[in-house]
Amino acid sequence: MPREKDNKYYGKFFSVMTITIFLTISILSGILYLNFERIALNQSYDQTMDSLAQTTQEASVMAVTAATFAKQIHSDQNVANLLNFANVSAIDISSAVKQLSNYRETSPFIDSIYVYNAEARTFYVSSDMSVPSVFSESEFYDLEMKGMLQHIEDYETLMPIPRKLRIEGLVGNIAEKERDTYTFLLYDTLTKSKRRNAVIVNIKETQLHKHIDGSLTSDPANTFLIDKNGILVSNSWTTPMLTDMKGTAYIDCILQDGLSSGYFATRVDGIKSLVTYSEPDYLGWRYIRIVPYALISERIDNMRTKTFLIAGTILLAGLALSYLISRRLFSGLNHKLSRLGNLESEQRESLQAMRSDYLRGLLNGYTQTDSERAKAMFQRYGIQLDPARPFRLLLITVDDYRSLIDLYSTEDRKLLRYGILNIAQELLHGEGLSAAAADLEEDRVAIIIQAKKEEVAENGAYRYYSGLIQEAVSQYLKLSITISASMNGTGVQSLHSLFQQAAEASFSRVFSGAGSYIEAETIEQNKAKHYEYPLHLEKQLIDELMLGRIQEVKRLFNDIIGDTANYSYISYQLAVSHVTFALQNAIRTIRQHSSSSGELSIPSLQLYMHSQVETLEELTERYVTLFELLEKHMEERRKNRQDDMPGRIKRILDERYADPNLSLEMLADELGMSATYIGRLFKQHTFQTILSYIQEVRMNKVRELLIHSDCSIGEIAEQTGFANNPYFFKAFKKYNGVTPAEYRKNGRQQQNAVNGDSVISN
Repeated sequence: MPREKDNKYYGKFFSVMTITIFLTISILSGILYLNFERIALNQSYDQTMDSLAQTTQEASVMAVTAATFAKQIHSDQNVANLLNFANVSAIDISSAVKQLSNYRETSPFIDSIYVYNAEARTFYVSSDMSVPSVFSESEFYDLEMKGMLQHIEDYETLMPIPRKLRIEGLVGNIAEKERDTYTFLLYDTLTKSKRRNAVIVNIKETQLHKHIDGSLTSDPANTFLIDKNGILVSNSWTTPMLTDMKGTAYIDCILQDGLSSGYFATRVDGIKSLVTYSEPDYLGWRYIRIVPYALISERIDNMRTKTFLIAGTILLAGLALSYLISRRLFSGLNHKLSRLGNLESEQRESLQAMRSDYLRGLLNGYTQTDSERAKAMFQRYGIQLDPARPFRLLLITVDDYRSLIDLYSTEDRKLLRYGILNIAQELLHGEGLSAAAADLEEDRVAIIIQAKKEEVAENGAYRYYSGLIQEAVSQYLKLSITISASMNGTGVQSLHSLFQQAAEASFSRVFSGAGSYIEAETIEQNKAKHYEYPLHLEKQLIDELMLGRIQEVKRLFNDIIGDTANYSYISYQLAVSHVTFALQNAIRTIRQHSSSSGELSIPSLQLYMHSQVETLEELTERYVTLFELLEKHMEERRKNRQDDMPGRIKRILDERYADPNLSLEMLADELGMSATYIGRLFKQHTFQTILSYIQEVRMNKVRELLIHSDCSIGEIAEQTGFANNPYFFKAFKKYNGVTPAEYRKNGRQQQNAVNGDSVISN
């Protein structure tokens, strides 16, 4: 009887538990269903804003890069001739157009480049289409651009102008009628004339669209951009670029919202959708993403159905088996308690992930930063900081991160970052500081610091704290880290700017090296310094490279790049880009003049390859390797060509003496060698300079024509390459001791005398 009573007791107990669980699940499911839709919308909005923020950054990089290219083209010496002179020789035009093609081929997103000379009313063009390189203004195919240049003051310089480039009917272009592009104009804003010289860079719209689609892969959503007037400035899946979207209900709603971001549900093309939009960027453009509402609510509806089915199954199964397995319930109690402990651990990890996401949002600037809301969120996530008090931020960057990718899996690298965060927080707490840590993924983590005392610690103290962190990480995790420290911030609103300071300072690791400590205050001081790229050193470097003096090339390269250490990181980027571009041209020239048996087997340099290196030593090592390969190739080529080079030079000069543009530089360009080198080689073999040899050939021909032709002296000067008559007369008298007229008179008298003697003798 006691046994039966126990069984009944256990059965009733289990039945009550089963019914309680069923009711709990049902009630919670009802409550959660009412809230899940709102949560799903918020999560969709947060994810979309993350993606759009990344897209905005990519678009900004593209715009800055295009502007940099325009400035480089404008300052290029070869291109300057096209801009500044109405009459440009064919050789200069050819050289400048080649340079424009080099710029265009350097970057995959440049569609075409125009250089407009207002005085000559001429366009010089580099394009991937089969069109001429030179157009008069009346013949130019880009009609819209001609109109823009007539009102050029209406357009801001170096700002993207979305437009359609009409190319229908061009020779060699059958399929395309128009291209979507972003046009960047660079012109002199101080000139008062309505017509101004300009550099025009056309960027492909497909490049920006690739960034938009790339950040939202495998997503049926429609993402596009509009300007402040509601004009579509990128292609969408349903509407072409430059369509006026104003008057569309959801677009009008976004435009009325002013400068903020947000989301709302509405019907788009007859389908209920979630419309998410960003705040205007610095161009006044807004990123809009439209997601069918069914994609968001589908999982919630399925989860609700499954939840009720599971709850019903639990009820039926529990009631049926309550008596049979009631005793076993108590024997497995310890197992159940263990599972509860695991659930608690998972909940704790989830809270830590949400805290890290929130801090990451504050640092990246896409989370609200008002003090009251921040205070509530800090309490919610257990962040022991006061939003109203000053902050300072330490940005920790893992050195040589590429080797860690090869050694560790994604999860292991995540554990290493958490290890760094824990070490940093423990050490800072031990020093009496309040700190919160955020995992920024990849190779970076951030530490937000707030002193417990009211006074703010000095820079030396933070250098000391950073040294403790670096030493501990090296000891326990065997990692090298670089720490960049921001300046002081006034409150939670300053976290985004502090993060930007520290991030910009971290780029200077290229100068300070791995395991260094970098202060944003020093970087800000360097940014204030004006940097001027040493073009004379670049020219000297290329000359020395063509001469094969690699040791001097290495020294000049180190001087150019090393000098940027006292300036901003952008100055370093500019210097590396300039040197890289100059080396690309030099390598291209060497390739063009290499024989088929001695083809130069060096891959092309990638412009902006400096973004792939962490330290200046690594960058220098790459370029030194390149210089040594070039030295080897040029030495082999020099051995093969040095012996017959003087004879080849003489043959060229004998054939082209009548060209008034014949010069040492022209000869060097044709031979693909340095002017200094061929000048020295020619003199070693002939004991005279190239210029004196040109003068000798021309004077011999002038003397011959003066005696044996009836051409005027001016015609003879022009036929022998003397474009300047005063210079010709002066040079002839200096070379022959008499004027051309006296030489012709004396020479013909001598010839007549010789002819008379021969007649008498006969």
